Amino acid sequence: MKILNVKIDSLSEAKLQTELEKILTSDTFHHLATVNPEFLVEAQKNQPFQDLLNNTHLNICDGAGISLWSKILYKKSIQKIPGVQVAEMICATAAQQKKSVYLLGGFGVTDKAVEHLVSQYPNITVAGHQDGRPDQLPDEVINAKTDIILVAFGAPKQEFWLQKYGPQIPGLRLGVGIGGTFDFWAGKAKRAPKLMQTLGLEWLWRLIVEPHRWKRIYKAVVVFSCLAIKERLTNKKRTS
Repeated sequence: MKILNVKIDSLSEAKLQTELEKILTSDTFHHLATVNPEFLVEAQKNQPFQDLLNNTHLNICDGAGISLWSKILYKKSIQKIPGVQVAEMICATAAQQKKSVYLLGGFGVTDKAVEHLVSQYPNITVAGHQDGRPDQLPDEVINAKTDIILVAFGAPKQEFWLQKYGPQIPGLRLGVGIGGTFDFWAGKAKRAPKLMQTLGLEWLWRLIVEPHRWKRIYKAVVVFSCLAIKERLTNKKRTS
């Protein structure tokens, strides 16, 4: 379905796992996005970003707000799968299928993120890692010939990077923008307690531990909700 003119794919964890296995045995590049409410708000004023999101292979719901408002406003269920969980599923599948992973971005935490991956998935092959820049494709990435690249430049930079450079990387099968996932893996940031995750209150946890992010949280919680309600009311008027 579409929310705020952006497609959102509703997949169970089992279906996502099956899709990942298919992608990693394919011969073409696939761009997967983990879409949260901030993405959708940004896409309202950034038409190239909106167009990009409507042309990815998959847009996974990475926000309780998207899942909640889809039920309230559209009577449809969209399962939320957090971006960090998507990244971990990708790495677990890569280890099983003996595929390689490259970590790009993260602003100084990739060393520790790699240590985490190797400890969690001993059979994983890390093709390389570096901070990189959102405006260039390093030779090291090209030469690595990795199967998967995880990009952490923040949205929408990471998505534009993948759109532009993903198809240029030899043998690349899957590219995913994963935002702050490297911070979690490196121990720089902590995820919300399980109960808050279950209740969809991860935004509240981030506000508590990182109050300087209040503008981003306001955009994701308040602005997104207002835009979603407005869109639904407008659509009802058009069809009545």
